[in-house]
Amino acid sequence: MQENTRVSFGIAVWVLLFMVVLGAGLFVVLRDSGVESSNSSNDEGGYVERMPRTAAHDVGMNENMLRYIDSAAMESIASGVTPGVVIGVVRHGSLVYAKAFGSREYGADVAMTLDTRFDVASITKPMVTATAIMQLVERGEIGLGDRVERYIPGFKPWRDPKDKEHVMHITIYDLLSHASGIDAYVSTKRVLEAYPDAESVDKALLIRYIAEMERSREPRTESLYSCLNYILLGEIVERVTGCGLDEYAEANIFAPLGMTQTCFTPDDEYALLCAPTTMDDNGNMLRGVVHDPLSREVMGGVSGNAGLFTTLEDASIYASMLLGGGEWGGVRILSERSVATMFASPRGMTDWDRAMCWARVGGYSGLYGDLLSNAAVGHSGATGTSLVVDPELDVAIVILSNRVHATSGGSIQPLRSRVATAVAASIVDEE
Repeated sequence: MQENTRVSFGIAVWVLLFMVVLGAGLFVVLRDSGVESSNSSNDEGGYVERMPRTAAHDVGMNENMLRYIDSAAMESIASGVTPGVVIGVVRHGSLVYAKAFGSREYGADVAMTLDTRFDVASITKPMVTATAIMQLVERGEIGLGDRVERYIPGFKPWRDPKDKEHVMHITIYDLLSHASGIDAYVSTKRVLEAYPDAESVDKALLIRYIAEMERSREPRTESLYSCLNYILLGEIVERVTGCGLDEYAEANIFAPLGMTQTCFTPDDEYALLCAPTTMDDNGNMLRGVVHDPLSREVMGGVSGNAGLFTTLEDASIYASMLLGGGEWGGVRILSERSVATMFASPRGMTDWDRAMCWARVGGYSGLYGDLLSNAAVGHSGATGTSLVVDPELDVAIVILSNRVHATSGGSIQPLRSRVATAVAASIVDEE
């Protein structure tokens, strides 16, 4: 009996040693492939991998080149640009690189993890608003050439100050491509100055202000990035569909694609995993509360220009959908033509560095680094986020940080550029 016990104990020891070696080997494979698992809420079931993971060499990428992302991220954190960052690279429908670096916030021992939620700021514009508009276009409920006043009664056209008979009506397409000439932003103070009888600025008053404000620039003559354009577009989605922008996005974008960690106005449980951004005017840290003032103070956190919270996994799913021509995981939410239209220059404006909703490659800096193709498009968020999609190379780059939580005032742009260059340089199967 004792001999049997000793034999059983010996077998158990060997099995335990085998499992340890197997686990160590698996860790090496994950590390060398550039794909790592989150180290926070896996045990509680909070992080579920939905994107396929693939080793870089299996999708025509050099793993050694991708390691330059690591040094770029760590140097950015060391210089105080951001407390932490999460970076993902997608190719051929799989995550080939997914890593978290640093901390969620300064002065707290909370590691940045793959399941950290981020306020993605202006990435709300492509991920929600432009996508929703194109879905409504496909369904025949909106036309890109429709005048805005069709949906926003009282919306003023532009009038030539030298010839009042010369009128240009602003269209849905103009709003999408930032060719409307409408101002970039407005403070609540300025709105109240325009309507002195109002005690505060609510959503209705903000929409009225944008509709009636002075048109100082002629439409379709220059590209002027404007949050007000997308606040209007979000309002148009709501008026056409009869439901909130958040409800529409959940039913028509997030749920179909399985983006289960993406939402507006996070609840308390969700907010616990959010990277904080900055203090509000009352000294309260914004965690799970949108950073953008108009979205937060006027729009209730649900706005066409900002307000979305998401994770690396979900943002990668959205990027994969775009690279798949509007389809991911067997689910199509946009037609191939809609995606192509979103990536194209506005008609008659082929020399612009802006596509409909997206920024296009312009020069050798910024989001795209030095080596991505001329087909690349991207969008950034003021909180320190960015999403770049290169359909020619079939690659996407997601960078999520809370750089507005930093104290140094340094720019996140060098990190974005270095990551993009490393990703492009890693591609070895380009024809």
